[in-house]
Amino acid sequence: MSPREKHIPDDAKKTTVGLTPEDSAAIHWIGQSRRNKKDKRTTTNDILVDALWYFLEKTEGKTKDQIQAMVPAVSVDERTQNNVRVMPKPKHKR
Repeated sequence: MSPREKHIPDDAKKTTVGLTPEDSAAIHWIGQSRRNKKDKRTTTNDILVDALWYFLEKTEGKTKDQIQAMVPAVSVDERTQNNVRVMPKPKHKR
């Protein structure tokens, strides 16, 4: 199996979602249906995000552009900053 291309942005926030067996079966069915259509968006994350934007547009009357306008812009410097520290290699004691 070849590695999948990365399609989740670096600034995406991880979250936990509780799914019932029926919810999981529905997501699995959608994923299979998309695979049969050769669609690349088959992961649970892709399906839930697509459903979120569809619901927002159809039910709430908001577009993705309107929501993006509400999110404060993050500078490139802040996005690339992380808290990873390089630890020095331990000195071997024998």
